Amino acid sequence: MKSLRTLLIIISLVSVFISACRKDEITTDKGAKVSFSADTVYFDTILTTYGSVTKRFKVYNPNDDNIIISELYIAGGNTSPYRLNVDGVKGNSHKAIEIKRKDSLYVFVEVTIDPLNSKSPLVVTDSIIFVTNGNEQNVKMVSFGQDVVLFSNEVIKTQTWTAEKPYLIYKNIALDSAEVLTIEPGTQIFVHNNASLLIYGRLDAKGTYTNPIVFTGARFDEWYEGAAGQWGTIYFDPMSKGNKLEYVTIKNANSGMQLGYPERKEGPSIEITNCMILNSASVAIIAYNATINCYNTVIADCGQSMFYITMGGEYNFYHLTGSNVSAYYPKMQKDHRYFGRSKPSIIAANYLPWWEYDNFYKLEKIVLHNDLNLNFYNSIIYGNLKGEMTCYDTSASAFNFKFDHCILKNSVDSFECIKDNKEVYLKYTDINQFNFLKLNKDPYFVNDSIMNGPFDFRLTENSPARDSADMQLILGIPQLQTDYAGNQRTADGKPDMGAFEYDK
Repeated sequence: MKSLRTLLIIISLVSVFISACRKDEITTDKGAKVSFSADTVYFDTILTTYGSVTKRFKVYNPNDDNIIISELYIAGGNTSPYRLNVDGVKGNSHKAIEIKRKDSLYVFVEVTIDPLNSKSPLVVTDSIIFVTNGNEQNVKMVSFGQDVVLFSNEVIKTQTWTAEKPYLIYKNIALDSAEVLTIEPGTQIFVHNNASLLIYGRLDAKGTYTNPIVFTGARFDEWYEGAAGQWGTIYFDPMSKGNKLEYVTIKNANSGMQLGYPERKEGPSIEITNCMILNSASVAIIAYNATINCYNTVIADCGQSMFYITMGGEYNFYHLTGSNVSAYYPKMQKDHRYFGRSKPSIIAANYLPWWEYDNFYKLEKIVLHNDLNLNFYNSIIYGNLKGEMTCYDTSASAFNFKFDHCILKNSVDSFECIKDNKEVYLKYTDINQFNFLKLNKDPYFVNDSIMNGPFDFRLTENSPARDSADMQLILGIPQLQTDYAGNQRTADGKPDMGAFEYDK
């Protein structure tokens, strides 16, 4: 019995000795990592003056052995507005930091931003890099660098946005059904990367010529001035009716706006007056069986199409200026070349094409269709492709379209349409579809290329759009009595095509 007790004591001492030794062991296993109390550090206090705020998070060692962080540093280096303090040691770069088994350490982060610098980004981001056993991990840091009204990942009710402060949509926000979002003149809305405004209720956004409402990306520095695709879109759900946009500029989005959704046969409705949709990475307006009445509006510089219209709907465009020559040009491109554009400016269909079903439902050639009425009056559709419109027609629904007193960039021989999956060529002599059409005439805008500075879609003296619009199409429509700039359209009895009257 005595020998057994002695043996147990020896085993116990050996276990304590082994355990004590293990505490000093350092794991080099490539599978061993650290973990964090947060994957993103948000500085949600809006900075209105020079100043600093400090946040902290924990770094954990969940392993059974000690671990060494070989490198810990801020990705932006010493130029970053963020500063670190790691367990009492200041510096933006640290090496060979040991964390005991099942232990942790604090990392303190401080940020100083000058919100008065208009060239600074609205959202200041950086990251802290951790390198452990060859594994690279990071914790992101996000700050808001101006005094803004912040919305992020929430559903909003009826409210009014004013020009008193800019608005920042950091993550998707949605206007609830049966609610109204009113936006007053001069209001600026900055939308962060991949975020969108989702309208299930009704949007009433009315700016003025001198104080337009602007939706754009959340970066101000010149590098981003002409960069398309900085944010998502303004989405109008099929249940959204009676939307009105007036003097609203939408720029640098992935898609300027999307109306409706492929799996919903019902469509939303909107009135667009004196607006601009510029520099969309893909399409300016995506519509599924929507109703759009549009007046004196400019759509320009799309990565692909100006319009992608499917599943039918009702569309009337009066005095539209559509220019797709730049095919968008981000200033950050060092080689100063255009992005290639392969899609025509107008894609229109009275059904949901099979490729949409492949994308959304993985089914083949199942069709949702509705009657399509698509009309362009006194408008300009111009671009850098040989043909700027393609239509897809199924005999299961009506497909009615008309270009009346328009400039159109398209084939001079005939108008190509895909009807029931077969090519059909329409003659321009059919006045029910083509009336007083000017084919392939350069509109001669003051400047339709971002390479040459800010866009200016006013007409020059030699423009073929001058004195070429139909007065009868204007009479009785209040929105058309003046052009985008407020000039009288009917004063000389010879109105011009497009959104702008020629102004000497």
